[in-house]
Amino acid sequence: MSIRQLVTGLASLRDFATGPIPQAVTALLLEAMGLCLELLTKLSLRLRESADPRVAAAHASLIEHLFRYTVREQIRSLAHLEATAAHLLSDEELTALREHRTDFSAPARQESGRTAYANASTFSAAWLGIDFFEADRRLGDAHLLVARRFMDGSTITPRFTQLATLHAEDHRLDPRRVAQAARSLDKFEPPDTSFEGAPLDPVATYEGQSMQERAVKLLCEADRSAGAKKLKNLLRDYRKANEEFVQAECGLFYQGNTNGIDSFLLRSQGLQSEQLHSFVGQSDNPRTESGQAARKSAPLAAADLFTSADPAPDWAQDPAPEPKDQAEPTDQAKPSQFSQEPVPVPTPSVESPADPAPETNDLEVSVAQRRLNALLASLSAGKTGAKTVTPQILVHMQAKNLSDLASATGVTAHGVPLDPAELRQLLCEAKIIPVVFGGKGQVLDVGRAQRLFPEPIKKAAFARDRGCIVPGCNAPHEMLEYHHCNWWERGGKTCIKNCAVLCRHHHALIHRRLLRIEMVGSVPHVVLPKFLDPDQIPRRNTYFCAAA
Repeated sequence: MSIRQLVTGLASLRDFATGPIPQAVTALLLEAMGLCLELLTKLSLRLRESADPRVAAAHASLIEHLFRYTVREQIRSLAHLEATAAHLLSDEELTALREHRTDFSAPARQESGRTAYANASTFSAAWLGIDFFEADRRLGDAHLLVARRFMDGSTITPRFTQLATLHAEDHRLDPRRVAQAARSLDKFEPPDTSFEGAPLDPVATYEGQSMQERAVKLLCEADRSAGAKKLKNLLRDYRKANEEFVQAECGLFYQGNTNGIDSFLLRSQGLQSEQLHSFVGQSDNPRTESGQAARKSAPLAAADLFTSADPAPDWAQDPAPEPKDQAEPTDQAKPSQFSQEPVPVPTPSVESPADPAPETNDLEVSVAQRRLNALLASLSAGKTGAKTVTPQILVHMQAKNLSDLASATGVTAHGVPLDPAELRQLLCEAKIIPVVFGGKGQVLDVGRAQRLFPEPIKKAAFARDRGCIVPGCNAPHEMLEYHHCNWWERGGKTCIKNCAVLCRHHHALIHRRLLRIEMVGSVPHVVLPKFLDPDQIPRRNTYFCAAA
């Protein structure tokens, strides 16, 4: 094909795509769609041959738009299959469709008696060659976001109309996120009875506002990761408020041995979770001694981690068993060469008595919890000179809650919520560093000024920013750096008003001038590059905000 022919064909295709679709040409439309798929395959193959990175970026963007269209169209097509009762088509019609010899001018022939497919899900699974559960999930999403159906075949609005509008019209949003949100909200609603003729609209509310409205607002947030986190927290809070929250047991659980590798499952919450987050964050930091030691190829000896001159705390010791009769060692049970005591041998009897069960009381913890406590204690009880980590716990709470600690809650630096009991315990033992904020989040009282930010200013800046201020960044606080908004070499001062919290990666991007900082109400905001934000609106990261 010549360039002139290609230009002419492209103009005709553009007119066809932007103009009205002709009627009564179903076969031609299906053929045109099939040719578009073949054309897409050929064009993608040709574009992938280019070594130009701009072509690669533009091609990847088009493919992503096509993928999102396909995801939306998957559930729309399932709704269309159900609405037209395609599962009732006769074998002759289905065979003609496969062989591309269907006469669309004649009415479709459907079975009147017992059919091979019970419903749209079973038909879709067989016709499309997908798993039944995947077909059923798509049809369920269609009921939530496209249309529901009465028993007579007529359709009504989907169950979540606001999410349906977002799913259909906002092409910048990944449709899978909307579908996942709809499935999550549907679990809070009574079963829909539309097919029986009594459709039920969503009624779940939280703090006086519809759950659907809250979900739509969070899905539309510009900071996608922050919106996803807030939506997850919203679902969790709703389950707790409605007693639908099942608390898993915390502790350290042995999962077995596979190919010589032992597996353990660790579950924690509250202060223990924050200790583990802090430990992992500090160990991952290559600038710390513990982080450097963790990167050495030689494995650490067990004694380096668990040996200590101090006795184990009471909760980490096994209960002492009751005394047993001891017998002289025999040939079958000789003293160990590594032990100074003889090996105990049970007194011969029909059945050896079992170890007595330890006494229980209200303060006793479970075996799994005891193992978890012992592990956390070992992190700060290493061998002298070993590069151990001391977890650091930072907690944020509202000043108004200080007057009512019975109901006060807090959030740690890693976003772990603390209940009132844990917060009161921590306040009794911790070093309190108060930081006072103004109405717009400005820190009003901080420490001194020097070339490098001192600890009081760092703590105040972190309390204000809660993490890297670049939208979407979720770097842990152990990996953060503190930047002069007005650079030091340009005369900037070392003070809280000139300090911004950034991770190492985004700090480097600031100095490479790919990102820039603007002050809005004495609070640092980030302006993203134009290709990410054509409007150049100063933004702040909201990922670390705990409230939904």
